[in-house]
This record gives sequence, structure tokens and C-alpha cells, in this order.
Amino acid sequence: MTIAPLVKSVRLSTVLGGDVRLEASTYLRDGYGFVRLANQCDSHKRLGDLADIWQPSRLTGYTVPEGKGLPFFTAGQVFEDFPRVRKWLAAPFVPQADSRFVKQDWLLLSRSGVVGNVTAVYPHHLNKVITDDLLRIEPKDQDEYGWLYAYMKTDFFKQIARASQYGHMIKHIEVAHANDFPVIMPDAATRKAIGDKAAEAVRLRGEAWKLRDDAFETIERAIGHEGGGTNTSTIRGEVRLSQILERRSRLDADSYCGQINAIDALLERCATDKLKDLVSDVYLLPRVARTFGTGGVPFATPSDLFDVNAKPAKHIYAKLIPNHEAFMLKPGELLMVRSGQKYGLLGRVMKITENHRGVFGSDDPIHIKPNEGKIRTGYLLAYLNDPALGRPSVVRNAYGTSIPHLDVKDIKKIRVPRLGSDVESAIADLMDKSVSTSAKADRLENEATKLAQEQIDLAIAKVASSD
Repeated sequence: MTIAPLVKSVRLSTVLGGDVRLEASTYLRDGYGFVRLANQCDSHKRLGDLADIWQPSRLTGYTVPEGKGLPFFTAGQVFEDFPRVRKWLAAPFVPQADSRFVKQDWLLLSRSGVVGNVTAVYPHHLNKVITDDLLRIEPKDQDEYGWLYAYMKTDFFKQIARASQYGHMIKHIEVAHANDFPVIMPDAATRKAIGDKAAEAVRLRGEAWKLRDDAFETIERAIGHEGGGTNTSTIRGEVRLSQILERRSRLDADSYCGQINAIDALLERCATDKLKDLVSDVYLLPRVARTFGTGGVPFATPSDLFDVNAKPAKHIYAKLIPNHEAFMLKPGELLMVRSGQKYGLLGRVMKITENHRGVFGSDDPIHIKPNEGKIRTGYLLAYLNDPALGRPSVVRNAYGTSIPHLDVKDIKKIRVPRLGSDVESAIADLMDKSVSTSAKADRLENEATKLAQEQIDLAIAKVASSD
């Protein structure tokens, strides 16, 4: 079968007015047509007229030990739901440090790699050095903050942004491109109604973060962890043979010494149960051949699940897989990331909510099926994710050099502290409310984005009908 080539005529004035862009993909993408249509709408403005857009100078940082310098976030970390600082930069070698911090009433736009993704600034982004790979979007009128956020979350805006990208291996956009992005502006009342929903979603996410933080602090206080960062008071020490045999003859020192040694000492002071005795099941789905296509159901990778309200980029033909029902995400279950880097998502745990119903999951995560009769799911979720106690206890089990992995047998043996029904219930209540608040924020944001897209479609249809 012969496939006809894509062909489109482009005026010379268009090429000369677009940075003399000669790559055909610039003009064959949907975004190119969207820009032309948007610029014909009576009610549109340039993004640069609505916001100050800028980026700090390129940064070549020098890393220092944890806690000794300025905490730094990459672009990928900024989009995560629960990022952990994994790189600290020497302060004297960070020029114009003040320009690298962000404020909570700004938006951040990805300018390299996958361009056109936007995020709000949340409390956990404050007082961190944020990479120059994200453009800073400062609304000139804070009343338009919510509308801009909802508009920039639409597929329409992403297509516009990606129509301006350049580069062969790694795509980029510049401040000048972002300044020229068209923003369709419905009437003020409509913008406010949609914007209020988007702004409320951002507020709720900040509230969910605070609740999660409170749950972690309650656990650490109850167990007796005094904080102060990584405890390295016992970097070296003797390890009993029985400890090594119990851990499948693991000989890596960081499984026994340093921070994990201090955590083990804390757990010895309280009653503990093994994870396998507290849940209905801990299991891993089999590897299967997968067929992707636009007509399938949404397929979620771990990165899709652990970014803020990320949408699955792929669709899979589920019915081609035997026992495909087992792969559909089940509200109430916990998922633990099984592979990746120790400083990244490895060992992170999340609770599946109703928002994930109908999504096909990857075979990578470890599934934990809770048993509410033995332990509150919220308490278990909080402990396993606790950055000072639970997560180090999980990650100590990782094996492999290039891509560390976790094994179900090791996860089943993780010790979970029992703090009494009152304390565990208080922690579970905080974590359950955090999960439900975050899920509500996602639904509200999706609604605002959908309404913004509808306004865009109305404006474009009006232009198209007048031709």
C-alpha cells in the first residue's frame, strides 16, 4: 500500500517571520494550524501580554553532601507529586541565587525535552533552586492566574507550544516563542468561573501536601526519630551472620550500616509486625506482550502515576492479553514502584483511587492488597512513604547496579511499627484525607481544563464557520 506524503503550502512570509524555520514538521503539526486559527479569534491575546515570561541563566552547579548547600530540583522532580531533594549545590557557585527560587503565584512551563507541560508552584517547590529548564510565568493580573493555568493545561495549548519547538535530538522553546503563544480569552465571567476551579485545585494540592507532612511528623515523633537529616553516626560496624542469612545473604554494607542501622535501633524499641502478616496479599503481575494503539484503554506507567495528575500517554488493547482484568487498577490497593534509581521513584507507594478506575497498569509495580481488619491502609501508606523511616527500610532491599530492583519476598518481610490504635488511627486519618483531597484536586483540575477546552473549541468553530 502506498502512503501519500504529507504536503502543505507555506507562504515565504510565514517562514521568514518564524525564525526562518525550514523544518517541515513545524508547519505540518496540528499546533501550526491552531496558532493561525487562534490568531484570527476576536478575543485573543499574546501570552506575553498577560504574563512576564523569563528564565534564569544557565546553571553549572557543584554538588556537595546532603544538607550542606542549596537544595535543587530538576524539571522532572518539579512535576512529581512528592519530590525528594536528591542534589545539593554549593551556594558560592550558584550565581544570582535569588532568581532561581520561585513564588507560589507563578506557573512553570517546560522548555526542553517534552515542551509545553505546565505546573503550578506548590509549597514544596519554595526555597529550592529550580532548574533553568522551566520558564517562569508570572501573571500580570492575578485574577487571570486560574484561567491561564486551566488554558495552559489543555491539549490545544500543548500543541501550540510544540509547534514552536526546535532541535534535532532534544526539543526546545525559548522565551520569545512563549511570548507569542496565543491565548483565547472568553468573557470575564467565564474566565473567572473556570479559573476559580483551577485555582481551587492548586490550593487543595497544597493542603494535601501539608496533611501528608503532618502524618510523617506524627509517625517520626511516636517512634522517637529526632530528625536532623541522615543519621550516619554508625557508618561502620559489625554485622551478625544471622542478619546476613535472614536477608538472603546480602553483603552490601548499606543494607546494615549508617542510616538504616539507626532506623533498626529505633524499631527495636517498639512492637513490629511483618508486612505479610498485616495485608491480604503482596504480589507481582506477570510480564506480558503488549499491543498499543489509539483505540485501546489508557495505559499507565509508574511515572504517569507519580506525577501530579499526569495523563497516560499510551493506550493498550487490553483484551489481547490473557487475564487482562488483573492489570486494571483497583481502587483501594497500594502500588510500590519496583525498579528505578534509589534516589528516584524506587520504593515509592501510592493508593489507587476512583480516579484511576478503567486504567490499565504496568506489570512493573508491586501490588499490596490491604486488610483493614489488621491495619489501617492510611497508616501503612504513611509509614512506607515516610522519608526518614519507612522508605529507607524499603530501599535497603534494592539489588542491582544499573537499575536497582525490589523483590516481593523482601517486601513481605519489612517490619511495620505498631504504635497503638489511637496513634495509628490519627496517622491514618491524616493520610486518608491527604489522598482524598489530592484526588478531589485532580477531578477539579480536569473539570476546569475540560471547560477551558470547550471555550477554545467554541472560539475556533466561530472562526472556521466565518471562512
